Amino acid sequence: MGQNIKLTITFILFWLVFQITYAIGMFVNQNRNINTFINSIETRIALDLPRLSLPDQVFNSVGDQSAVLTYIAQFNAQLETQNSPVKVLAIKGFKIGSLKQNFTRINKALLAPGQTIEIELAVNNLAILQYLHIAPLLFAFAFLYLCLSHINHWRDDNADLLFDEEQDKTPILIIDLKSKVIINSQTQVSIPLANKPLCFFIALTEFCILDKETVLNQNKDLPLELTDLANKYFLRLIELGHTIRKRPNFTNSLEKTLSEIRAALDEVFIDYPEVKAIYYPPKASGEGSRSKLHHYGLAMIESQHIELIGK
Repeated sequence: MGQNIKLTITFILFWLVFQITYAIGMFVNQNRNINTFINSIETRIALDLPRLSLPDQVFNSVGDQSAVLTYIAQFNAQLETQNSPVKVLAIKGFKIGSLKQNFTRINKALLAPGQTIEIELAVNNLAILQYLHIAPLLFAFAFLYLCLSHINHWRDDNADLLFDEEQDKTPILIIDLKSKVIINSQTQVSIPLANKPLCFFIALTEFCILDKETVLNQNKDLPLELTDLANKYFLRLIELGHTIRKRPNFTNSLEKTLSEIRAALDEVFIDYPEVKAIYYPPKASGEGSRSKLHHYGLAMIESQHIELIGK
């Protein structure tokens, strides 16, 4: 995952957290404010009822609509100065106007001696844009800056997982000195090798892991380091009880030794020719190359390609 994508995703997450928190706070505060003003309006109208000329069926009075509407208008003007989200729309049927857009109608009832006074209130709902604010944006930028060092060390877990799965599917070569076999780690196909080619092959892999510059040619003497490694592993076979013979001359019949190694690798990696190339000592092509240019070293071998058991 690219660095810019990481930063963008992190910023959006921070902004969403702060914006949602801000919106919830706005919503809770707005509801508290509305309830406070509704209670205040009910109390005020209840106190003013004696001087309001409202319809009364008991006394067969139709009330004074003009006076009541004037009262409502003056009351709403006071509420306006207090930034009230609640307005009075009607008192006992005397209505000052229609419900405006973004307003919600709420009906309340006041109990008076011998009658019920119905009140119609209009509550101003916050528009969606009013829940947005620049503060969450600024907080998101601030937290993004504070977390930059952590974001830079993020790893792409999905990519790592895919890489690990791919690595698991790619076989490596297991060489078991105790059983004198080479094994495909994926298919578990195992092929035995004689003492001399086995020791030489282990020495060759170890030598080429450390030194890929030295040219290995059948017509040249083996490097001393390669010979020492081969002798070391032959001594290990003696320790494991596989042989009591003296150490062989690894320079003699080198092409035969390499052929035995190649034949075993052909069987171990029969379904993985591209993997086999890592371990396969190259064959000479043509008489001239055999004498002068041929190099049977393992140019692609690395330590992670080999697992040695019984070392």
